[in-house]
Amino acid sequence: MSSKHDCRQQWHSAEQFSWQRLTLPTPFPVGPVNVYLLQAEPLTLIDTGPDTLEARSSLTAALNEVGFAPKDIEQVVITHGHSDHAGLAAWFLEMGADVLLHPLEAERLSGLDFWPTQREHFRQLSVPEKLLDAAQILNRRMAAYRGDCLAGHRPLQEGDTLEFTSYRLSVLAVPGHCGGHLAFYQEKSGVLLAGDTLLKKISPYLLVEVHPARPEERSRSLSQFLSTMDRLEKIPLKLVLTGHGEPLETPGARIAEIKSHHSRRLQRIREILQSRGSCTPFELACQLYGRLSGWDMLLAVSDVSARLDWLVAHGVLAETADYAGRLTYKPQF
Repeated sequence: MSSKHDCRQQWHSAEQFSWQRLTLPTPFPVGPVNVYLLQAEPLTLIDTGPDTLEARSSLTAALNEVGFAPKDIEQVVITHGHSDHAGLAAWFLEMGADVLLHPLEAERLSGLDFWPTQREHFRQLSVPEKLLDAAQILNRRMAAYRGDCLAGHRPLQEGDTLEFTSYRLSVLAVPGHCGGHLAFYQEKSGVLLAGDTLLKKISPYLLVEVHPARPEERSRSLSQFLSTMDRLEKIPLKLVLTGHGEPLETPGARIAEIKSHHSRRLQRIREILQSRGSCTPFELACQLYGRLSGWDMLLAVSDVSARLDWLVAHGVLAETADYAGRLTYKPQF
């Protein structure tokens, strides 16, 4: 993979709010990730890229092009704790930067292994043991891109503000893609730094997560995500700076597209269950996406599970469990 970075554009500005988008390589199928350098005091980086030598080299070169070095970064603010967005946070912490993120995402970056509990959730969703064994190996490999734990980070959550010399960013909780996802809104300019919550080409995946304080509970990610879309739809957004791909210049239209996409997927699941009578989440995932393996399989089952949870919560489907806790779904009426 090339280590080239996209730093050719000039600083972008809106109402005294200036930023530079730095596009870094990742080893993941999603492709490059965007991190944002804010031209402000304190000098701030929004997200970091994964903990790979290639990403470090690319980020260092990109910062050098605009007259900075990694050690000049005073503050790192993390949208969410996935490896492609937060992997290098510990590196900046070691160099003396303040690192700020939601407490839930800090827990996920704490070095604790949540996979055994997560695996049990996937077992309840009827994912075969052989596929879980293969996914476990991938999970360990992906953990290597998260960097070291973030002891000494500063917690950040809904209602907080990030203060700069000439403007402030409001901290918004935008759960769905993950439980502790944050976005940062500059009200005067209408600019939102959205991480993976709003993307131009794709809708973010909804992964089955383990809540550190309530590991027995499965995250209700679609309900969270749709509530986040409803909230963002009411905010006067003019420009969304995304975690992957190009900025969104018509956020309202994109939010409407995403909501329509989820509505169609929910209807398709209802049609399948009305035809077949009952299904496990794994069976539904195979019906919708074909036979998948590895991380793609976990994403597909997570996607289906999130939709089933929403349909159960809205009284459309009934959920039953067998003696081993494996779940089956059927139409309520």
